[in-house]
Amino acid sequence: MEKLRVCAVAAPNPMTTTTDAGMLPLTLRRERERESIMLPASKTVHVFSVIPRLSYLLREKLPDVEVVEVKLIGNIDGKYPKKVLQEEVAALQEAEILLVDNSLLVQVAEQLPNVLWAQGTWAGVEGLVAHFKDKPRPTFPITRMASESFSQLMAEYAVGWIISHERGLLDCRMYQLKSEWGHKGNIVNYRSLRELAVGVLGMGIIGKEVARSLKSFNTTVHAYTRTAPTVENKSNNVDKYWHTGELLSFLQQCDYMINIMPSTPETRGMLGNDTLKDAKKDAVFINIGRGDVINEADIIKALDYGWISAAILDVFVQEPLSPESLLWKHPKVMITPHSSGISRAVDVAEAFVANFRRYTQGFPIQNTLDFDRGY
Repeated sequence: MEKLRVCAVAAPNPMTTTTDAGMLPLTLRRERERESIMLPASKTVHVFSVIPRLSYLLREKLPDVEVVEVKLIGNIDGKYPKKVLQEEVAALQEAEILLVDNSLLVQVAEQLPNVLWAQGTWAGVEGLVAHFKDKPRPTFPITRMASESFSQLMAEYAVGWIISHERGLLDCRMYQLKSEWGHKGNIVNYRSLRELAVGVLGMGIIGKEVARSLKSFNTTVHAYTRTAPTVENKSNNVDKYWHTGELLSFLQQCDYMINIMPSTPETRGMLGNDTLKDAKKDAVFINIGRGDVINEADIIKALDYGWISAAILDVFVQEPLSPESLLWKHPKVMITPHSSGISRAVDVAEAFVANFRRYTQGFPIQNTLDFDRGY
């Protein structure tokens, strides 16, 4: 069996030859892409990422693939985005299959003449969509980072925070620091997850895993999607689906609302203005999708007016969140630094290898970015 060659453009640990297929006429290549028929596997794969250990894990998962690691140029301090240098662009000129950080792909996509397929290392693709809004789109397909393990990370975050909030675990810590036996409030008067109705906005791979995790605790699960899912795409862990035009009715059912929607023209501001005034009494808002589903002022208004009782926020319109933001010290807000689902090397490698095997075996690659839909 011929050994494949992988060229990895990797980074130090941060703080946080054209194939025969490439010689096909452009019209035929585009026709095959539209039909989701993948071209024969390239003999070279480039990895262009600041994520540490990615090349090492690819060697483990693809033992028949040779990994050639090329170091990124410059000091990598974990801040995004890293500025791509021309020397790095030159090193990628022969790239045909590319595993790449989204922030780097934005900078180099129009300078890579031989790429047949690129897979991002992030789940979020709004930066790519915005970059190509008024420009010719790439001639090669781009796939999103998605895997069962990554989805589980997001589900663990959501379920963990629901349990923590219901049982007053942060209050327990507060009482501990005061050496006080705080046997009161939510610490003793909590609800079981089987008594709760939780609404999940967005039912992609992550949303389905959140629903599955909640249903394992016998939680009532509502799902909000823009359109009705097909029979094969429905989740058996959802008690009721709601769709466009039914958002207010959906909100009235939910003790907790978990946003996992991507950032698209249809979702931006979807929960803003006075939308949350129709939420169920004492509802809690959890945002692990994208921050622009509701702006900071509207969150604070919903909290201060009593439309929702708490907000657990992992994503924001501007990141990092400004030190001047009123959210930091609001008594009903819990903040985490976009950490509900990190692009860990093990998950990125798992997702890429799954798609790479599909590609080399002639099956359609999965999770392809649709520029028109925005995700």
